[in-house]
Amino acid sequence: MSVTLLCLVKGNTTANAFPVHIDGNSLVGDLKDAIKAKKAPEFDYFPADKLKLWKELLDQVASLQALLNKSVHAFDVVVSPKRTKSFKWTVNTEDATLEGLKKSIREMEKPPALENDGAVLNIINDSGKFSPRNDQDLRKILQLFVSNVNLKFTVLIETPSKPFNEWTFPKVCELYGLSDDPNPSIDVYPVFSCGSADLNNERSQAVVKHLLAELKLRQKTTPLDLTYEATKSIYSYCYLASGVSFYDEKFKIIPEKLITGHNGQGNLDYAIECRSTNRVVGLVEVKRDDFKQGFAQATVQMESSLTCRKRKVNEIDDSYGLDKVWGIVTDAEKWYFMECKLDNEGKPSFKLSEPVIVVYKDENLQAKVEKVLGHIVWLLKEAQKPEYDSQSGKESREIKKPRSSGNLKEKSDTVVKS
Repeated sequence: MSVTLLCLVKGNTTANAFPVHIDGNSLVGDLKDAIKAKKAPEFDYFPADKLKLWKELLDQVASLQALLNKSVHAFDVVVSPKRTKSFKWTVNTEDATLEGLKKSIREMEKPPALENDGAVLNIINDSGKFSPRNDQDLRKILQLFVSNVNLKFTVLIETPSKPFNEWTFPKVCELYGLSDDPNPSIDVYPVFSCGSADLNNERSQAVVKHLLAELKLRQKTTPLDLTYEATKSIYSYCYLASGVSFYDEKFKIIPEKLITGHNGQGNLDYAIECRSTNRVVGLVEVKRDDFKQGFAQATVQMESSLTCRKRKVNEIDDSYGLDKVWGIVTDAEKWYFMECKLDNEGKPSFKLSEPVIVVYKDENLQAKVEKVLGHIVWLLKEAQKPEYDSQSGKESREIKKPRSSGNLKEKSDTVVKS
């Protein structure tokens, strides 16, 4: 008895179904040979015994056809990284656009990377990984998902990494959702109440005395000229080196340290790196008295330092992550301190301190120098701490911390912006 089977290649619509005639007593291998012969020359180079066959009930085929006949579908979209909950994106697959998908992601997730110029979307689901670069690509991908009856996919946002110094302050505010004002003020940053180490003990005063001597020597030999970055560097390095001296070999100062992240790449003017935690306190020297540009650069640098470290930890899975780093923006006279933290979903937030102003020919020089140094020493103490759980305040992972070489008491400078 002859039997006619209606066959359909997985992923195709019923419009592409084809009949295969076989004897009722034939074996599965005979059916595979018949299918290969029917699909010649398309299957000529595919071994018949490697074909995988499924039996589908007619009602299931009918329901699939009904699904394919629809144009509007509700997809479950997950945005990576650090997002586990999906949101519904209802769209007509015949006129879906990349910009429409980006708009929905902005409204639901507000990922900062999507605001980067040139951000592209990569899509993953059980059917594979896809890189739509135009609307037509996206529509084909969505229609494939519909035909496979799998309407859930993950979006990976990839951004071109550009030099840190090309980021303007308005663009950084837009990138991280700080402000959409075309001319934002620095008030977009919440106040960072940077702590301060107590430097009243004998050992600390010896370091302060040495730092003052270094600064006075530089005043005599190389007067501070704010128009030249090289002279600012001569002064600012003295503060960093003095701060590191409190902790012996627990830190290292790295000039021109290369940092690469999703949103930027380039060299920090100076990076103080903790040897035990790899946390970074980075210094940006302001060019041409443009502090807004310095804040923009430091903001992207801090976020890049954190996310770059997180990515490496996830790849090797043998270390602990970081939740916080700090930055310093200065022209050697005005000193600002910044903080960058990641929340549980990997979103960054930033804070900025009020400035400490050092006037090198002022009689109050020592008090101001001590204040700057106290902040730096406090930041370095914080940099040695392991990551803390942001909800409970408890350590999220147990690591060994080196003992501090200095018995430094903490005090807090709390400044309220007017």
